[in-house]
Amino acid sequence: MKKISRIRPMQLVAAAPALVHWGLTFFTDTKIFEADPSVNMPDYVICKILSLAVLCFFYTGVFHVIFCKDKKSDRLCRILLRALPYMIVIIAVAAVKLPQGFLSNDETLIADSALHLEHDTWFSYLTVFYYIVSYMLIPVYTGPIFIKLVIGLLVIGGLICRFEDVFGKPWWYFGYLLFLLYPVIAYTTSAHRLPVYFLLYLLLFTTLIFDGIEKKEPSVAKTAGLILLTAVLTQWRTEGIYLAILVPILMLFVYPSFRKPKKLSVLVLCSLLCQYLISVPQNGFLANEMGARADDRMKPFYAYTITNMFRNGLDTEKNAADLAIVDRYLALDKIAAINDYYGDINYEDVLILYQEGYTGVREEATITDYFDFANACKRIFRNNPGVFIKTRIGAFFYAAMPYRIEHGNGIRTLLVSSVKTVSYNLLFPVGFIFVLCLYALFRKRFFSFFVTGGILAHWFIVFILAPASYFKYYFPVYIMAFFYLLVLILAQVHRQKIRVLF
Repeated sequence: MKKISRIRPMQLVAAAPALVHWGLTFFTDTKIFEADPSVNMPDYVICKILSLAVLCFFYTGVFHVIFCKDKKSDRLCRILLRALPYMIVIIAVAAVKLPQGFLSNDETLIADSALHLEHDTWFSYLTVFYYIVSYMLIPVYTGPIFIKLVIGLLVIGGLICRFEDVFGKPWWYFGYLLFLLYPVIAYTTSAHRLPVYFLLYLLLFTTLIFDGIEKKEPSVAKTAGLILLTAVLTQWRTEGIYLAILVPILMLFVYPSFRKPKKLSVLVLCSLLCQYLISVPQNGFLANEMGARADDRMKPFYAYTITNMFRNGLDTEKNAADLAIVDRYLALDKIAAINDYYGDINYEDVLILYQEGYTGVREEATITDYFDFANACKRIFRNNPGVFIKTRIGAFFYAAMPYRIEHGNGIRTLLVSSVKTVSYNLLFPVGFIFVLCLYALFRKRFFSFFVTGGILAHWFIVFILAPASYFKYYFPVYIMAFFYLLVLILAQVHRQKIRVLF
C-alpha cells in the first residue's frame, strides 16, 4: 500500500466553499424537513456530518478539475468525460419520468420517513440516511433521485475508464452497452435501495477485477474505500451478508501486499470494526435489537411463503396442528380465497398482508400470536422441503420471466414487448454465472471462482428468502453476468489473455 499523503492545498481551498455551502444547508433544512431536528438529533447530526464530507469531496473535485493542467490523463477528468455521453440517456429518461416523482410507493414511504427525520429500520436505516443526506444536499422532493443520477454517472464514468485502460480504443466504447440494457434504463430515476445498491455492487466487484487484471496495489484511501463499501453493501441488504467474508478473501487474491501477516491482521480488524460500526444504528451497540427487528422484518417472508405453499400442494391434513397456529394470526380462509382469485399473481407481492378484501392478518392477533405463527411457519417449511422448494422455484421463474411477447397490437407493441421479454429474462444471466463458476473451478482460476461463487450465493439467498417475486432483487446478479460476458467477449476479440479471470 502507498503511504498516506498529506492534505493537499486543493483540499484546503475546497474546504472554504464546502463549509459555506454546509452552513446554508442549516437554513434549507428548515424548508425541506417537516420535523425539527430535536425529534431525532443523533441521526440528524450523523447525516449532517456525512453531508459535510460529501460537500468536501464535491468541491475538492470541482477545484481539481478546474485547475488540472493535464485533463486528458487526469483520472477524475477522464471519469467525468467518459460519463458525459451517458448524459444523453439520463436527460431523456429524466425528462419523461422525473415529473412523475418517485417510481414506487416504497420510495414515497421512505421519503416521508426521511422528511420527518424518523429512525426507520424497515428498509434499513441506511436507506433513510441516504434520503436525509440527499435532502440536505438538494432540498427538493426528488433530491434522492438527483443524487442517485450522480452516483450512476460516476460509476459509469469510472467503469468506462477501466475498460479503456485494459482494452484501449475502440473496444472501451462497448462498456456503455452495460448501461443500455433495458432494466438499467428503466430504473434510472428510481432511488430505492436496489437501484442504488446494484451500482455500488458493480463498483466494488469491477474495481477488484480490473485491479487484478492490471496488477494494481491499492492506496490507503482506496483500501479504506473498499472496506467501507463492503460494509455498506453487507449491512444494507440481508443477502449481502456473504460479502463480509468474500471481499477480504478477494483482496488477498488481488493485492499480494495483504498476504503479509501484519497487513492481513490490519485488514481483518479494520473490516470487522467497520462492519460493526455500520451495523450499530440498525441493530444496537450489543446487537440486542437485531433478533426482534429481524423477526418483524421476516413477516412478509413468512406470509408470502405459506400463502404460496398452499397453491403448490401443501398437505393441510399432515400439517393441521401447525396450520391451526398459523390461523390464529393469518386467516387460512383468506389464504385460500386469495389463491383462488389471484393464482400465480400471488408470487408478485405479499398481497395477503394488504390487498383490500383479502388481508389475512387477524385484527385481534397479538404479538404472541405472531411469534407462534412464525415458529409454526418454520416447522412447516422444514417438514415440507419439497413443497417449499417448489414454491421458491415458482417465485423465481415468475421474477425471471416477467414479460411475454405481445402480438396483435401493432408493430410498436411487438417490438417493445420483445425487447422487454429478452432483456428482463434472468435465466440466461444466472445460468451463465453458474457455468462460468464451474469453468473457473475446472481451470483453477480461483479468483474468478470466488467472485462467481459469491454472485451465486447472492442469487441463492434471494431465491430462498425473497418476500416477493421482483426482478430487481436479482439486479446485482444480472449486471455482473453481463459484465463478465462483455469482458469475456472483448478479451477474445482483443486477443488478450486475462488469466486472473479466464
